Amino acid sequence: MTTTMGATELSACLRQYGLQASGPARMLSGGHVGQSAVVPTAEGLLVVKRFNRRFDPARVQLAAQAHQYAARAGLAPSLRRTRDDQWAAQVEDAMYTAAEYVDHAGRPSPADFASALATLHRHFEGFSPQGHCPNFLQLPDPPAAELERIRRRTHDATSQEAIDWRIKILSEFGLDTQSLAATPRSWLHGDARPDNLLIAHSPDRLLFIDFDQVSYFPRPYEIVRAFTACIGPQLSVHPPGSTFRDYLNAYQAVAPIPASDRLVMIDLYLTVQAAETRTFTTPEGEIRGMPAFARARHQQLNWLIEHRGLLREVAEEAQP
Repeated sequence: MTTTMGATELSACLRQYGLQASGPARMLSGGHVGQSAVVPTAEGLLVVKRFNRRFDPARVQLAAQAHQYAARAGLAPSLRRTRDDQWAAQVEDAMYTAAEYVDHAGRPSPADFASALATLHRHFEGFSPQGHCPNFLQLPDPPAAELERIRRRTHDATSQEAIDWRIKILSEFGLDTQSLAATPRSWLHGDARPDNLLIAHSPDRLLFIDFDQVSYFPRPYEIVRAFTACIGPQLSVHPPGSTFRDYLNAYQAVAPIPASDRLVMIDLYLTVQAAETRTFTTPEGEIRGMPAFARARHQQLNWLIEHRGLLREVAEEAQP
């Protein structure tokens, strides 16, 4: 897989939409699962998104359906259909979508983001996609099963130490299989974070992008995941309790969180993050080719464990 999309690749994709570029493309930063470029055309600026090549067509179609479902409610930029009336195009072995480009300004506050996320979650209550493919977000049963399998196969001391640390987190703070099974599932964005919420120049437009990881999964997980993304990689929130309280209050003003969900939300997030093994491969930083991401995950887990009692208390006391 090439690191950037070239002009030939973009032209082949745009032809399927009945378009051609009218100027040079500009690559957008970020994105570990896919890559995007802003391309000028005669019909305006479009974002051409290339999904990771490990995504099969069914996975891409699900992401496109979720994106367009949000767009119909004004919660995402509109997707463009191909000449064949499809939401996604295929060039060789890669899949693409094209959406209107929305110029944006600013970064949402945690409270603003929480309100937008709650609006999206409420809208997704009516989402019923066509077709079926596995969720991007998954948990092994029991949660530590995959970690233990990797532990048995590795002889690297650094990897063993990292795996043992994750297993210890699950044994001390993680939810058991029965508790996980009892937590209701809903359709989620999957990667809800400030970088994936555009605050358009028009002040009443907050638009989600990058629905690659859309999944049917417990909603409390995404609520906490988005909170950690809002406070940033340095986790320098002081005091964290009041910030989390404001965040939850803003969310609940739009979509009240049941008491049972608030009771488990912190430990659910710790469970999912500690049990994740999809890219757990190297002793250098756990994540192949993504050492910064691995360090951030490690730091975040430590921060959540340190503040777990306070955050649980805030969540349990929050009034819907």
